[in-house]
Amino acid sequence: MKNIKRLLSAFLLFTGFSINYIYAQNEKISTYHIENPEVLEKSNLEIHTNWDFFWGRFIPPYDKSASPDLVVSAPSDWNKYNLSDEIKNITKKGNGSGTYRLKLTNLKPDTTYVFPVYKLAYTAFSIFADNVLIFQSGQPAEEWEYTKTQQFFDKATFTTNESGTVLLTILVSNNFYRKGGLRGTVSLYEADYYQNYYFRTLSTYAVFSGILLMISIYCLINFLRKKDKSSLFLSMLILSVFSRFATSDFPLLKILFPELPFNIMLRIEYISVFFIPCFMTLYIDTLNKFIFKRIPAFIIATPGFEFFILDFILPIRLANRLVPAMQIYMYVVIALDALLFILSIFKERDFISTISIISLAIVALGATCDILSIHHVTFMKGIHLLMPAFVQFALLQIVLLAYIQNKNYMKVFELNDYLQETNKAYYRFVPKEFLELLCKKDITEITLGEYKISKAAVLSADIRNFTSTSEKLVPIQVFDMLNSYLRRVAPLIRKYHGVIEKYLGDGIIAIFPESAEAALNCAIEMQEQMIELREEFSQRGMPQIQIGIGIHYGDIVIGTGGNNDRMTEISLSKDIDIAIKTESKTKQYHRPILATYEAISFAANEARKEGRKFSFSGYKINDAPQAVLFSIYNDRFENIL
Repeated sequence: MKNIKRLLSAFLLFTGFSINYIYAQNEKISTYHIENPEVLEKSNLEIHTNWDFFWGRFIPPYDKSASPDLVVSAPSDWNKYNLSDEIKNITKKGNGSGTYRLKLTNLKPDTTYVFPVYKLAYTAFSIFADNVLIFQSGQPAEEWEYTKTQQFFDKATFTTNESGTVLLTILVSNNFYRKGGLRGTVSLYEADYYQNYYFRTLSTYAVFSGILLMISIYCLINFLRKKDKSSLFLSMLILSVFSRFATSDFPLLKILFPELPFNIMLRIEYISVFFIPCFMTLYIDTLNKFIFKRIPAFIIATPGFEFFILDFILPIRLANRLVPAMQIYMYVVIALDALLFILSIFKERDFISTISIISLAIVALGATCDILSIHHVTFMKGIHLLMPAFVQFALLQIVLLAYIQNKNYMKVFELNDYLQETNKAYYRFVPKEFLELLCKKDITEITLGEYKISKAAVLSADIRNFTSTSEKLVPIQVFDMLNSYLRRVAPLIRKYHGVIEKYLGDGIIAIFPESAEAALNCAIEMQEQMIELREEFSQRGMPQIQIGIGIHYGDIVIGTGGNNDRMTEISLSKDIDIAIKTESKTKQYHRPILATYEAISFAANEARKEGRKFSFSGYKINDAPQAVLFSIYNDRFENIL
């Protein structure tokens, strides 16, 4: 009996060893050996290796004996896996379900590790560490048609056992995306280091995002203020860049809005692909119209707007299948823009073209790096250039805008100088004081037919015997004589705040608004200047000219006349005629200055209101038959002409 029991025990022991041996022999799991786990204390490790892949099956993590259909390199898309033709009819569109499995060895025992899971797989997935569910995104389904999609910006966390190994099992399913499989890299961190890394990266992305948004807002405000289309297109271009920036590997939108649906995130992510080339073309066109002289910019940009409409009206399963066409459009436009720029540089090299070419190259580099990473192609040792490229692009545009603004600013200065010189030239023909009488600030404000009635003193001055005197001179001497005379008397009229209403050959009509006393003082000083002018003419052998001056005070009408092509200032009233007739009386009465009773009376009232005594050397001409006239003179010039 004892022998039988011993034999039975030996049999059972042998059977147990045999089962364990067979189980161990059947457990053929893809394994990744961590060479130096201490590195994960201060850095991360991206695991690019072979995984076990099971098509159409969700293998429980405890089932270590299941044989994989394939061993595949991951990250990768199952669209191109070497599966049967029947399966390929499903996977070629990205649809399907499956299990990825990998054992990690030589990790630190009893240590907590994490890895980011955003966009780790298409489009729903569950992650197990050994037999423990450590993360789930959406609801993956073995029957892929029932997949419920969702993506979160989060991390998966696991703790190793005493042997420092862990078996990762990822269940994946996809029911609408154009690709399927394990799309992202498992980037492993120790938990403590990842926490520091996360906040550093969040701060970096927040700063760069803030830069992009501030530049965009600045450009938008600039457009609203100045209606500058280049600022509008640059603002839209930078927002397009930001749409990719905020939905890529470190999605700020998902951090700010965790419940934002995955399909909306995808639609926003696509915006950059078609709007960057679209708005870049329109922006370049505003900087240099010559570049798109042969191919209008709006024709190049039109497909971008069409993609935008399709992106938001088509079901997401169809919209995401347009992405390859969008990418082709992006590269074709960037290449075309670059080619047109290069051709323009050969013709006319300038700062704007040079900066724009550099900007295009930076955008192309960033976009290329991003697209290659989507297709699991390592570029420049895996350095991700999307963020620095786009930020550098935005900063270059600020430099470019600053250059353009400075250039425009200098043009404004030049234009202002030109306008000032032009205004000076205009004021030689249309006195500034005339504009003030019409209550206008600038000559451009004057319209045909405007007029104003006001009180004013009118001074009329005329050279005696000018016709007979000029007949003895050659034309150039006549002009010299007139200009010498006008250079003497015109400044005096301005000195007493008068306005030269018109030149009448050898005569002058001047208006003194609201001041007859100023007109009288001006007339006296004009005659004093004539004494000095006659001395000058005597030394030059020129005729000794004399002038007569008539002054009246009354109502005048000042306005514009002519037509829209040729306007001139006009002064009308009988009081101007009275001033002219008064001046003509200086010949009859042989007096240098004659003033009407109205002029003397108003001048006296002015002095009395200001508390001064009205005193002019003069007397009344008693034999004036039609009006009361007064002769005005002083000791410096003769009373009789």
